[in-house]
Amino acid sequence: VETTPMDFSRLTRDLPSREIPVPKNLVESLMTPDHRHLMTEQSGADVEWAPDEAHVKVRGSQEQVNRATRLLQRVLMHCHWGRSEDKVKRLLKPRMVESCIVRLSPMNTLRNAEKLLSPQTPLLSIGKDKGNDVVIQDAIISRQHCILELDPERGAVYVIDTSTNGTFLNGIRLPAKTSGKVLVSHGDDLTFKDPASGDQEFGYIVNVTELVVKEERKLEAPRRLLTAEDMTNAGRDFA
Repeated sequence: VETTPMDFSRLTRDLPSREIPVPKNLVESLMTPDHRHLMTEQSGADVEWAPDEAHVKVRGSQEQVNRATRLLQRVLMHCHWGRSEDKVKRLLKPRMVESCIVRLSPMNTLRNAEKLLSPQTPLLSIGKDKGNDVVIQDAIISRQHCILELDPERGAVYVIDTSTNGTFLNGIRLPAKTSGKVLVSHGDDLTFKDPASGDQEFGYIVNVTELVVKEERKLEAPRRLLTAEDMTNAGRDFA
């Protein structure tokens, strides 16, 4: 009996899809096989890199596409203040850090500082007021200038700008505290004067030493829909 092979390609071709542009300077750090696997694992969507066009194509159910889009937007937002493969990986699949030591190594004449951050003491404050963990006496510094916070829900250290004159992460001004906080990575530059003014070293290099990391938690992503290739291979793999 003559049979006609089934064509599954239309099933995936007709699924919702979205093309998301990314900055060209992020392509190298973002578009790795490992990150593609992580995005699919976390969202359930099929992910395709297009480095030459600097965009990401995601396809799946509407829920999967939306989840993949949110993941990518998180990466794009935080990588505005510095990018690396390690940072992208942590944004796609956070390590749940429960405690860490934050060491501030001065770039100029400021003093060294460090503090253990944990659920009991999650904040390290910097400012002019003597009640801060790190006190800096300078006209440009606010009473409470910025805060480094170990966020227990996100399992990572973030910085919040509470100043009048601005706080800069890797040379780029942080958003106002009402707009949110930004992920801090080991080795980031945290400075307190606008680099455009010529003083790029009034601040610290942030060193984060993780002490306790919670066991990896499996996130429930929407089930990934089979692609035409998956369906074709299924018969061969399980014959």
